[in-house]
Amino acid sequence: MKVAIIFDAGSSEWSPQDVAAVLGNVNEVRAALRGRGHDAELVPVRHGDFRWLNRARRADLIFNLCEGINGHARFEDYVVGTLELTGVPFTGCRHWPTTICHRKHVANTLLAAAGVPVPAFTLAQGNKIPSTFVLPAIVKPSAEDASVGIDNAAVCTTRKALKKRVAEMLEQFDDVIVQEYVGGREFNVGFVGKQMLPISEIRFDLPEGSWPIVSYAAKWKDESPEYAGTTPVCPADAPAELLKKVGVAARQAWEMMASGEGYGRVDLRVSDSGQPYVLEVNPCPDLSSDAGLANMARAHGWDYEELVMQVVEEALGRSQQRSAAAALTGGESGVPA
Repeated sequence: MKVAIIFDAGSSEWSPQDVAAVLGNVNEVRAALRGRGHDAELVPVRHGDFRWLNRARRADLIFNLCEGINGHARFEDYVVGTLELTGVPFTGCRHWPTTICHRKHVANTLLAAAGVPVPAFTLAQGNKIPSTFVLPAIVKPSAEDASVGIDNAAVCTTRKALKKRVAEMLEQFDDVIVQEYVGGREFNVGFVGKQMLPISEIRFDLPEGSWPIVSYAAKWKDESPEYAGTTPVCPADAPAELLKKVGVAARQAWEMMASGEGYGRVDLRVSDSGQPYVLEVNPCPDLSSDAGLANMARAHGWDYEELVMQVVEEALGRSQQRSAAAALTGGESGVPA
C-alpha cells in the first residue's frame, strides 16, 4: 500500500528543536509503516503551495500528522477539510470534530447539552466576566491546544487576578475561555476508533506554590521543574469504581464529539466528591512513541508499530464503511474518509 505521510513543513521561525520534534514523529511513523511492508512517502505541507495535495491524492492512504501550517495550529482544520474532499482514506478525526474541539467554548457547550459533565465555563467577552463566576478559575486560549497559553498564573483565585489574566490573554488570543478550576485527580483516556485504551493518571510533584495543572512547560520544556513534576502513570492506580466512572464520562465525550472515529484523548478531572469532569476532547493528539497515547497503547498490549497499524486499519475500515453505505444508497463511491 502506498501511504503519504503529511506534516507541517514549519517556518523560518522554528527552532532546530521544533523541527526535530516534528520530523522525529514523522520518521517513527514511516519506520512503522515500512516495517509492515508499506511504501511510505513524506509529504511536507507549506502555506500557499498545493503540490502536497496532488502527491497525497495519488496515495492509497494519507497518514495525517499535519497539526498546522507554518506552525499555525488554526490551519489544521483546513487541512483536514481538504482531505475530506479528496476521497482518499486518511487517518485521524474528520473535519467536524477537529474544528469543534479546537474551539473549547463550542465543544463545552455541546458536551453540556448532551449531558456530559464539564466544569462551569464562560467565554470572555471583552474583559467582562460574570461577577458570580465561581473561583478558583483557570483561563485558557479557546482555540489552541498542546497547553499553549497555560502556566501557573492561569489559575486565578481573586476577581482582580482573573480580570488581569483575561486581559493579558486577550492581547495574545482572539478567544479566551474561563473555566471553573476542578481540584482533584487528573486522568487521560485514549481511543483508537471505538477502542478505549487503559486509563492514565497524571501524578503531580511540583514546586511549592505551583498549581497541579499540565502547563505548556510541563508538556514541552524538559528542563523545567513542571516537566519533571508531571508524570503519567498507566494503567492508573485507582479504585475500579472510580475508573469505571472516568471511562463512562470519557466515552460519552468521545462518542459525542468524534462519533468514535479516528483517534484521540479525553482529559478529565475528578473532584474531591468523586465526580468526573471532562476538561477537553483532543482529536489526533501527539502520536510520538513517548507520548501519552503510545504509553496507553503499550499498556493495552500494542507496541508502537501495532499502534500505528491500528490507526491505519481504523481509517481504512471507516472509508470502506462509508463507500459501502454510499453504494447501497446510490451515492458516489468516492466518499471521503
